Amino acid sequence: MTPGDLDPVFDLQCRAHTPDYHESRAALASRFERGRKTCFVAELGHHAVAYLLAHPWSGAPPVLHHPLGKQAQADHLFLHDLAVLPEARGAGAAAALIAALEKQGRRDGFREIRLVALVNAVSFWQRLGWKPLTSIVLDRSYGVGARVKARAISA
Repeated sequence: MTPGDLDPVFDLQCRAHTPDYHESRAALASRFERGRKTCFVAELGHHAVAYLLAHPWSGAPPVLHHPLGKQAQADHLFLHDLAVLPEARGAGAAAALIAALEKQGRRDGFREIRLVALVNAVSFWQRLGWKPLTSIVLDRSYGVGARVKARAISA
């Protein structure tokens, strides 16, 4: 992902998610700035059809809808958002984006990726091998039924 991809990513987010989960350009940009090496876009015919926003993080997941503040240390990667437009589903975009994140995470020395699975995506992430982290309390911005999940980055 490059800074020029932020507008298409914002538009893609608005097409892929319900309005409750639309984040401002400033919030998305702050996640990109924190994770320039761990944010990716998949294109089809020179048009963004999927993206993955991830960044180094520590502790409980950041609150949705707010730009990230400063954080000195990071002990894992946080996969903030993965969105794939309906016309690109089934083409392997999600798997390719996750693989790119794991590859970069390995290069950067991270051992784990965490995410918040929204209620309608819990089984999707579980099928991909993500395990629940029940000890972490989520901010209510994620909605009822959301779960923190984690997966080790293989060596």
